[in-house]
Amino acid sequence: MIDGEVDFDSGKKLVHSGSKVYVFINSFADLELVKEAFGEGEISDIDLGEARGIMFEQSKQSADDMKGRFDNSLIVCPHGRSSLRFVQALAGYGVKAYSLHGGIEGLRSRS
Repeated sequence: MIDGEVDFDSGKKLVHSGSKVYVFINSFADLELVKEAFGEGEISDIDLGEARGIMFEQSKQSADDMKGRFDNSLIVCPHGRSSLRFVQALAGYGVKAYSLHGGIEGLRSRS
């Protein structure tokens, strides 16, 4: 795995320790599947436009705001690639977040 990625079991431990989960919503994403996989916890979607702004360093949010919102969070996208780029962009703001390896498709293959 690449730095910033976690497998399902590590992701589950993060969520059970109180980490927030953010899901990129698009035609492939299934928020209910993520909720089912990780159980109770703070699971919400993130706007793709906002995520792209952060990835392309066009966000007006301060590093402190991003740390408050995303630090120690688990980011999930359809296949794990966009969330990994997002996590890498957040690192540039001093935020430590994690991308679920394989994304939602990886969760589906577990079923």
